Amino acid sequence: MQLIESLKENRDASYPFHMPGHKRRLAGDPLLEDIYGIDITEIEGFDNLHDAHGIIKDAEERAKILYGADETHFLVNGSTGGILAAITGTVTAGDCIVAARNCHKSVYDAAMLSGADLYTVMPEPEPAFGICGGVDAGAVRAVLSQMDAGGGTGRRAVVITSPTYEGIVSDIDAIADVCHSEGAVLIVDAAHGAHFGFNGCFPKSPIGAADVVITGIHKTMPAMTQTSLIHISSSCPSRDRIVKMLSVFTTSSPSYVLMASIDSMTALIAKKGEELFEAYSKRLDDLYIAAGKLKCLKLLDKDMLRSSASADRDRGKLAIKDMTGTYSGGELAGILTEKYGIMPEMAAPSYVLLMTSVADDDEGFLRLTDALFEIDGQLAAGGRSCTDRRADDAAGGIWDRPSDPNISHCIKGMKDVLFYGRTEKIPLERALGRCSKDMVMAYPPGIPVILPGERIERTDVETILEAQRTGIEVIGLENGEITVIWE
Repeated sequence: MQLIESLKENRDASYPFHMPGHKRRLAGDPLLEDIYGIDITEIEGFDNLHDAHGIIKDAEERAKILYGADETHFLVNGSTGGILAAITGTVTAGDCIVAARNCHKSVYDAAMLSGADLYTVMPEPEPAFGICGGVDAGAVRAVLSQMDAGGGTGRRAVVITSPTYEGIVSDIDAIADVCHSEGAVLIVDAAHGAHFGFNGCFPKSPIGAADVVITGIHKTMPAMTQTSLIHISSSCPSRDRIVKMLSVFTTSSPSYVLMASIDSMTALIAKKGEELFEAYSKRLDDLYIAAGKLKCLKLLDKDMLRSSASADRDRGKLAIKDMTGTYSGGELAGILTEKYGIMPEMAAPSYVLLMTSVADDDEGFLRLTDALFEIDGQLAAGGRSCTDRRADDAAGGIWDRPSDPNISHCIKGMKDVLFYGRTEKIPLERALGRCSKDMVMAYPPGIPVILPGERIERTDVETILEAQRTGIEVIGLENGEITVIWE
């Protein structure tokens, strides 16, 4: 039986002399009343996420079968919880972790908690939109070999983000071959790829190739915020430790509402997935065909990718750029929101990003298409050239660092950088060449521009200032100052 059905049966079956305090009946707003009715704690017959062997275990088995994984666990604190558990369960002090430099902040938080030495590998750039492309398997091998040359020993983990926020996919099969030949555990942050593998319109899922895959189902599937899944290969050498760390990073009061949302998504896709994804694929096809007629706006597509490391791209991520340079990403986002009632996912300095899913409908896609053509027509009528220098500028930042696979950046003792040592706050513009104590990033997407222990480069400062100029929130500064290590 589905978890949601059991929760509904329980709703009126007994009087709750147990948590939570709303007692399934007292809500401050009518909208919450139905939700409160199925919000329970670990009572008799409802299993325990930390030791699942009953109704929750059955629900996890259904998710495992749907995704074709060896082992699947529910995550109710987002993909972040799975990333923290996967990394800290694989490496610890004295070990090494290789992370793609465009990973989410949670990867670096986990590296700090683990105490492992952190090596970074640069994704190759995609110049059309100034974004990070894929990670080359050869670059991963070079960094792992560099560790060997330095006399490193112990366990090793490699963490790759695929797909990226903009939908760029790396060749996970090739990277997995490198990792396994070098004795490293491959962890793939596929938080934005939970919809992969259900339709040929989308890239191949990394499940089955990587040792650990984290999929954020709330991002691209019909499930509630905070719901994610972690998939662990039966051959993963750190499997037991990862499962133990899942319990460390998961609340002792996991939400049954969220777990029911995961199980309901599983049931929906198992029953109607083919139909839903066919309709979704058709909407995307129609949109991309129509977008090919735009004169000034450009919708990023796979044929615009230039890096050989960018193996594929998720067409469900709509990255749109004004090629005349008239509008920044923030300005495009503002127009879409205020004039057309379309709320984008993120605004970057030069482009705006919109996310789609099987839950979209024809009306939503039509509204977006009409809005894009109206904006495009106004730009074309203004006579602006599509060769404006500003439109060709890369966004700068982390992908302006050297991408030579023989050059790897290593941060030792990130935890020590964060917790110990004398520091001072100085204006960002005066911080060139200094070593940062804090993580600084634009949010979203939460990819650090500067990591604790990194030297601050001119491109870092320019990226942060450009983000602030275009209205993007920057986290990690205080009144324009950055905390650096005393030298």
